[in-house]
Amino acid sequence: MKKLTLLIPTIALAASCGGTNQSLRQTDLKIISPTGAPAVSMYNFVNGLHTVINPASELMPEFKKDNFDVIVAPAKGGLTQIVKQNAAYQMAAVVTFGNFALVSTGKDDNGTLDAGDNVLIFQKTDIPGSVFEYLYGDLELNVYEVPDVSATVSPLNTGTYSSSSGTVELDYIFSAYPVISNVKKTSQVVEKASDAFAKKTNGKRIIQAAVFINKNTNKEKADEFLSLLEQDMSMAVTDPNNIVNTFNLFGGESEQKNMFGVAAGAVYNAMIDNNGLGLGYQKAKDAQEEIDYFINDILDLNLELDEEVYY
Repeated sequence: MKKLTLLIPTIALAASCGGTNQSLRQTDLKIISPTGAPAVSMYNFVNGLHTVINPASELMPEFKKDNFDVIVAPAKGGLTQIVKQNAAYQMAAVVTFGNFALVSTGKDDNGTLDAGDNVLIFQKTDIPGSVFEYLYGDLELNVYEVPDVSATVSPLNTGTYSSSSGTVELDYIFSAYPVISNVKKTSQVVEKASDAFAKKTNGKRIIQAAVFINKNTNKEKADEFLSLLEQDMSMAVTDPNNIVNTFNLFGGESEQKNMFGVAAGAVYNAMIDNNGLGLGYQKAKDAQEEIDYFINDILDLNLELDEEVYY
């Protein structure tokens, strides 16, 4: 589990011998999450949180083990593990609903995304790429791709993409918060993917990251965790300072980035932009139709999502 060097403010209680900060909510549940928005959703459960940078190699294999009570994972990957690999987990809640957005570099002559425009996207074969294809795939765009969102940082600032075949002047970039919050002001958000998706699907949401509960976890503890998590998400969306105040208990920016992959300032900037991180809480069992639509109609995974899949 990642351990942080805690620089506790004087108003906070001292850290315990076990290395946890007693001013934070205590939990004996073991939680694993990728860094970024999914980890931010666990901001009040950091005393039980382990974060990883590479979900494919560091997180997904945990679905076949019994090391964690809670796995926060991309809905696509988690549900695939449950349905096709018989993982002993159930989907309990969706906690992020899309933090992607289309950003203009200011170089498009007519200012409208249309045929012939040069666009950079990330994770073409995963949720970001699938959402982009669903929203804009019929526009005959010149699409270039990078493997992850961090590779969009330089293009967002320069408006160019360099590859072995040369440098391309970009008109638009499909990126994600909080990366977008830190770019030069010359790059402007044209449209949030969650808004475009809701408009095209008559109100449906992007099912991005979800909470999966180990079947061996004590139900009373799991229920309490989920109830508190729902409260946390409501508070975070209502006032992002609730996240910032908790982050600041960890110390400086480097400590925050080590645990969450992002520091308090970037989280705040993303959240005040109409909840750019896409945080929220939706009980999975109450949104089965919406989840099925995203997983099987949008992502085309052909997964049989019966009642046993849900917590």
